[in-house]
Amino acid sequence: MEDNKLINSISKLKDPISIEEFINLCLYSNHGYYSNKIVIGKKGDFTTSPEISQLFGEILGLFIFSEWKKNINKDFNLIELGPGNATLLIDILNVTKNNKDFNKAINLKLIEKNKELINQQKINLVKFNHDVRKIKWQNDFKINKDKPVIVFSNEFFDCLPIRQFYKKNEIFYEKMLLYNNINQYLSYVDLEVDNKKIISKIKNYDFKDVLEVSTSREEYFNKICEHIKIVGGLCIIVDYGYYNRPNYFTLQSVHNNKVANVLDNPGKQDITSLVDFKSFLDIAKKNQLETKIFCSQRDFFLNLGINERAKKIINIATKNQKTVIKKGLEILINNKKMGSLFKVLVISKNI
Repeated sequence: MEDNKLINSISKLKDPISIEEFINLCLYSNHGYYSNKIVIGKKGDFTTSPEISQLFGEILGLFIFSEWKKNINKDFNLIELGPGNATLLIDILNVTKNNKDFNKAINLKLIEKNKELINQQKINLVKFNHDVRKIKWQNDFKINKDKPVIVFSNEFFDCLPIRQFYKKNEIFYEKMLLYNNINQYLSYVDLEVDNKKIISKIKNYDFKDVLEVSTSREEYFNKICEHIKIVGGLCIIVDYGYYNRPNYFTLQSVHNNKVANVLDNPGKQDITSLVDFKSFLDIAKKNQLETKIFCSQRDFFLNLGINERAKKIINIATKNQKTVIKKGLEILINNKKMGSLFKVLVISKNI
């Protein structure tokens, strides 16, 4: 394993460490993956839906405008969680730019910790003639409760850390990580869970043999729900995940757009896992919010007319552009690609 500052930090921790602690260090510490490099697009380690097709952002933008017009129709906070290269935001702003009342009503806030990405977002926004002086960047979801909100995210929650448990002969175990100082490598170790609070929490989940739990996801989403409960508005989440829990662990890592060993290259590659959307639906319900939509990415975009939108663009596109549009559309809605794996959740409270 390549020596770096993160490995040195891990080696000094009291063994063993949880997978949650490992992910936090690898992704969000000062030397972590999301703190110091451009991670998205051709130069990064993975490519998100907005980078694949402008149709993704255009359809989402038209949906946001429609919901604002029907349910808000006044000043509001438009908040994106983890804007990446700002590709999605630019497509949303471009497709809605002719709606003057909507644009005038927007108070735009971007939740982003990565300083390099913030600089890239500003550069990209300026390229498309968007005034960055009217945008506020924040490193966490701390929004004044003075206006209704529309919160949206794409592939944000899958990166928040998890813990892994499994049950054998009615005994609960947690998968942990052990660092070998002599050979300088990380390995998994399974420890019996003896903490009564943790056991009680585990038993609240419906699962067969294995369980992935993300307290940070649940707390973050609950914070958004509590905010919407007070001010009104909606939250749109697009991410890869499930409603019915799979009976296997979903933690994975990506490096240079290829699947990699999770324990390799700490701090230098992405680590993600499938999002438990059932837990989000339960949290929304506890906050007395309405679930407007929960479906596959394919169904969401087909129902909103992505095929019709694609045909309009193709009619005025060059030969090469037509190929790119058709390929992007196929990736977004094909069930063997992103269509069924990715889910869309929209929760709301009318004003």
